[in-house]
Amino acid sequence: MCENKKSSNFDLKLSTMKKVVYSFILLAVMIYGCGTNNKNKNINPNASDLKGNIIVNGSDVLYPIAMKWAQAYKVDNPGVAIMIRSTGSENALRNLKAGKISLAMVSRELTDEEKTAGLIAFPIAMDMVVPVICFDNKNIQKIVMTGVSKQKLADAFTGKIKTWGQLLKTKSTDPIEIYKLADTTGTSETWANFLGVKSAHVVGTVMYANKSMADYIITKKFGLGYCSSSVCYDINTNFIRHNLMVVPTDLNANGQADDDELVFDKLDDLKTIIAEGKYPSPPTRKLYLVIKSQPANEVLKDFVKWTLGIGQNYCKEFCLVSIDKKSAQESIKLLK
Repeated sequence: MCENKKSSNFDLKLSTMKKVVYSFILLAVMIYGCGTNNKNKNINPNASDLKGNIIVNGSDVLYPIAMKWAQAYKVDNPGVAIMIRSTGSENALRNLKAGKISLAMVSRELTDEEKTAGLIAFPIAMDMVVPVICFDNKNIQKIVMTGVSKQKLADAFTGKIKTWGQLLKTKSTDPIEIYKLADTTGTSETWANFLGVKSAHVVGTVMYANKSMADYIITKKFGLGYCSSSVCYDINTNFIRHNLMVVPTDLNANGQADDDELVFDKLDDLKTIIAEGKYPSPPTRKLYLVIKSQPANEVLKDFVKWTLGIGQNYCKEFCLVSIDKKSAQESIKLLK
């Protein structure tokens, strides 16, 4: 009787253990199956077979969108690795000539010497270099009414004019605190070209990135600087960033800021005048991807073509103006 009871208990335990093991096996199969399905779902059926590396250096203006391009391009080209660094236009061009990188991001026009050396530039976006001040500047009302002529701006940035009173013909003795971008940036070269002076003659405290310039000027009520328009606006509101003001340039030197010179409050207004060529160049400009020579590397060619096509859809997200389709098509033809 006792033995039958023990046997019954043993059989019950064995049955229970079998059920537990079976449950674990079933669960493992389900997890493996789900894992396999998820893995298959992540495979892009349109992925290309391209494989290789692309090294990109250059302008801090293009760096944010270039990072986005690399991420988006990778979706359809998982075998391509793109490495991007913000080094400034001049440093990038030196690295490109030395064969250290595949592409240079450049925020100025190539010189005749650079073109003769075989460098090829593909325009991939547009922006404008603008003079900026803090909205706490006591001279705001006067600035909005009269603007500041290009000659006066040149005199201020080269140290000939030292007070806001001299700049605006008022009694103010407040000093102008000049801030400039490093000479290794294309933005610095573009701004100097607009003012008609040499970049080396521009004075002031040196900043090393466009966004750093905008962030710093916001805190300086006597400050005057310049930077890419792409760092001046809030993409969510479409308006200029809080406490920042773009100085209207009195282009025709008539002593007042005309309607077509007061176009900096809204991003859409600024982008329209850039896209339609209603403002001089410089300070409007094209931004470039530059290669050393006609590339035989199919991976490099495909990426540049991609930025000229699908990549243009990301310009708006980074407060940049996309290039016109005709220019893009002409550039793509150069890569065939």
